[in-house]
Amino acid sequence: MNERVIAVTVTYSDRWKYLLQVIPAVFQQAHIDRLIIVDNASSYDLKANISTTFPNFYNRIIILTQSENLGSAGGFSIGIKKAYELNAEFVYLLDDDNLPESNTVSILVKECTQINFKFPVALLSYRYRNLPNLQKAAHGQEVRYFYDKPNSFLGFSLESMLLKKSNKSLPTSNALLPKVSILQAPYGGLFLPRATITAIGFPNEQLFLYADDTEYTYRIIQQGGSIWMITDSKLQDLETSWWSDSKALKKKWSEPLLEEGGFKVYYSTRNLTWFLWKNLSPNPVLFFINGLVYLGYLLVKALLTGKLGAYGTILVAVKDGLLGRLGRKKEMEG
Repeated sequence: MNERVIAVTVTYSDRWKYLLQVIPAVFQQAHIDRLIIVDNASSYDLKANISTTFPNFYNRIIILTQSENLGSAGGFSIGIKKAYELNAEFVYLLDDDNLPESNTVSILVKECTQINFKFPVALLSYRYRNLPNLQKAAHGQEVRYFYDKPNSFLGFSLESMLLKKSNKSLPTSNALLPKVSILQAPYGGLFLPRATITAIGFPNEQLFLYADDTEYTYRIIQQGGSIWMITDSKLQDLETSWWSDSKALKKKWSEPLLEEGGFKVYYSTRNLTWFLWKNLSPNPVLFFINGLVYLGYLLVKALLTGKLGAYGTILVAVKDGLLGRLGRKKEMEG
């Protein structure tokens, strides 16, 4: 089997300090043939920086420059399509701050070529500095506790609350499981065989930002396939995600969604609402009951903390998600 791997990453704004570390780490990996960088309207001359800093790698790097930021969905869609056109046998997706450790890609190639997984299949590197739920799963907690339940609303479910299904009491182990079956995956660390891309297509560019990776990888499960996190294949996150940082806000009389506000909350709320309503709501009545309870809870929090503006953003996002009003909404980014 051809073991030709093309890596794809998406960058924007001024993220050069991360690419400075990521680019050489990518080319230290066995099997990596080329690196595709989708430049989502960076604020500096990315091509000039790469040609000056990495002249030895420049001919192996394809830079796809965009006139505007197309978000993660648009960026990764363009990058995956280009890798597919170049006949990559495997496509390895990285955020621009994902630093692959030694043998990260070799381990994934070996797993994918020597073990018969349920097709279509994707593998995922283990990101041990972010994604706390996947970290817990890697140490033995059941992944079903970390995903949205059927009919849940933005992660809230009356059924789960009443039955007290909490992952806080689940046992963990110091040892890592070698591989863990999961239901959804982020772009960063995702390893896709060519046949899987043929089966599931490309990311939905209308989602723009947030939950687009959830929707994209869930297509694998919908088609009866499997996603496996391989814990020996490690990625280091050089930057902490905004959502991980916001979790600390739960220590206050506040909520991350209300505290953060702005376009991040709009897109994440809208897209997740749309995804759950479309894919995980077999009982619409229960879905809307969960939604009313959760939005009522957020309203009380908003009144107590003076976050009615942020609450209004959430309501707009929920409405747009339910009605399928996707695409970029620039008025939310001001």
